[in-house]
Amino acid sequence: MRPRWVSLMGMDDLTGDHLPRPFDNDPAVRAHRAHQGRWRRETLQWPAGPPTDSRARSRYPTLDSCLAEEHEGISAQEEGLNLMSDAAREYARKRLSELKPIGGLAEKDRLWRNLLSSQPLAFSIAGELRAHPSAAAAMFAELTGADVRALGRLDDPSHQLNGIEAEWFPPRDLHTRDRSGFDVAAILELADDSRLLVTVEVKYVDTFSPTKLDPECYAAALSEIGLAPVDAKEIVDQGGSQFLRSVLLTDSVRRTGVRGEGGVDQAMAVVLTRGDDSRAASVVSALHQHAMPTSVALWSHENFFNAASSQPALLEWAARMSDRYLL
Repeated sequence: MRPRWVSLMGMDDLTGDHLPRPFDNDPAVRAHRAHQGRWRRETLQWPAGPPTDSRARSRYPTLDSCLAEEHEGISAQEEGLNLMSDAAREYARKRLSELKPIGGLAEKDRLWRNLLSSQPLAFSIAGELRAHPSAAAAMFAELTGADVRALGRLDDPSHQLNGIEAEWFPPRDLHTRDRSGFDVAAILELADDSRLLVTVEVKYVDTFSPTKLDPECYAAALSEIGLAPVDAKEIVDQGGSQFLRSVLLTDSVRRTGVRGEGGVDQAMAVVLTRGDDSRAASVVSALHQHAMPTSVALWSHENFFNAASSQPALLEWAARMSDRYLL
């Protein structure tokens, strides 16, 4: 949700500067913006920086929830302060280089400086879990209820899914032919030798995209998941277009694989969000009412970090993630 750009004055404890602050209509956004400002000052001990939204820069030279680009000659991007582990920082830099030639959607300013963006959350998750594949497999087993044996792989020359990836998508012209992709995607090998594709829409304080899906343009994809146009319209009217696109793309990969070479056995499309995100809960519930070959689920940040904390290799990381993202 976009803030209402009304100036409220606050003081940065780190620098003593008086910072104009936006008034967020959503109380959850207000609370998390303040929380991230405290985390920046107290944990990172880094000053506030300019907004990553160009529309806000004329009114706000700095925002409490954005990192300064540099501090005492040190770059926030080079330090990777907005990501939550060394493994995540290393992975993000590698992944950005992979995404550039295929038109990936990672936005550097949001990734490295915006404390309220869901993008650093997604990269922090993917990077850390990739560094601990056995723990990640056990964590996904707990979250999905599936008998997960290990992380798997979908090979492809340019769009491979190697265990877990952030900002993953298959070749767009071979699937739903739009700009849809997944904040996080994982391919899991199950104990019965089948494979489960899990795609995750990661949310923090952001809401679903307001761009509406036209059921007529997606008639074939909707038919594949058994969703009637009237049911799709109802989901669209509830604000669920973005997640519905994600479900359609997930199911397309389930059926055909990355390039039509053969699909996977099962698929699950997930929204990972705050526990108080009623809009996401409503959209997932609406889709859950329909029998579809791709299942849907809602995971809260708290449940996700709790599942991580049950794995010794992820315990400290889960505690840091909880401190930063949970009120």
